[in-house]
Amino acid sequence: MPQTKRLRCLDAFRGLTVAAMVAVNCSGREEVYAPLAHAAWHGWSLADLVFPSFLVALGASALFSFEARRTKGQAPSDFARYALLRALGLFALGMLVDLVLFSTPGGARWPGVLQRIALCSLGVSGLLIFEKPAAEASIALGLLAGYWLAMMYVPVPGHGAGILTPEGNLAYWLDRTLFAGHTSDPLGDEEGLLSTLPALATALLGLCAGRKIAQDGLETRAAARLGVLGLALAALGAVWGRFFPVNKHLWTSSYALLSGGLAVAGLGALALTIEGRTARWAAPFEALGRHALTAYILSGLLYGIQEFVVVRLPDGAQGNVKLWLVARLFDPWLSARAASLAYALAFTALCAAAAALYEARLTRSGGPR
Repeated sequence: MPQTKRLRCLDAFRGLTVAAMVAVNCSGREEVYAPLAHAAWHGWSLADLVFPSFLVALGASALFSFEARRTKGQAPSDFARYALLRALGLFALGMLVDLVLFSTPGGARWPGVLQRIALCSLGVSGLLIFEKPAAEASIALGLLAGYWLAMMYVPVPGHGAGILTPEGNLAYWLDRTLFAGHTSDPLGDEEGLLSTLPALATALLGLCAGRKIAQDGLETRAAARLGVLGLALAALGAVWGRFFPVNKHLWTSSYALLSGGLAVAGLGALALTIEGRTARWAAPFEALGRHALTAYILSGLLYGIQEFVVVRLPDGAQGNVKLWLVARLFDPWLSARAASLAYALAFTALCAAAAALYEARLTRSGGPR
């Protein structure tokens, strides 16, 4: 029977992931250090590992949430209702955020990060309710193989099959056909419809990792085995990448395995360093991880407001609040890239502090954490 208590390593992993998401997405300037910039097309950087790590955490967390509710006597239909309402709420919130902050010339962006999280959450929850555990890995493999076959062998009008350029790939063509004028780029959307299938497979890797934790526990050897399994998946993704390039924008199958495997390995490493130990350094990340989506949404709104409000910069030029803060607080003593990073880290710390204060308030009031 899977354990239902909160896992510190999973909370900390989710918190570290959200902190990285905020730091990557909320830089002070366009100038950033290379590891914090997404790969232009094929290839990957540290920044490209963040979103898959969140989906791995989502998949693992869903298992323990499901088991906790079942232990309390809730029927699968109750969990299905909860999962559906949660996914609908996330999807609607994502649409609203994109409408306010990321509207395109043709109107609101329809695909998006929260929308993808909602769909992956719903997919994982559906499998928990309706499928046997043994089928989860097979379904993940089927999604990755099916996506690879579609991207390589289904012809795109005007381009042909197996073209993985921004203009010629199947995923982007489908997005601009279905969502014309409502994508992040005129050519397509990196959170588009077809590429959500391998993203779901990434979340299923997290679900499988959660099952392994539930079955084996998190003693030293079990956590080490989890880390080795993650590294093996990442190596398989790297090999696949020689034939189907690693690409976050398309969420290629090789990218899903590489990034998801590294995330599973990271979860195993955190289990080795946190579970059964004091590890006080992890407490802020655990608090952030327990309120991950709230912190992520709050960061997007606050960052968007700072970019939207126009002010006069210290040099007399017109800019926004974000650039004014960077110019006042960091530019006088740091290089452009270092100032951009310093702002991102300060902004991330602010979001983490907000999560910690929110948790402290819940603790004082006796509410659930």
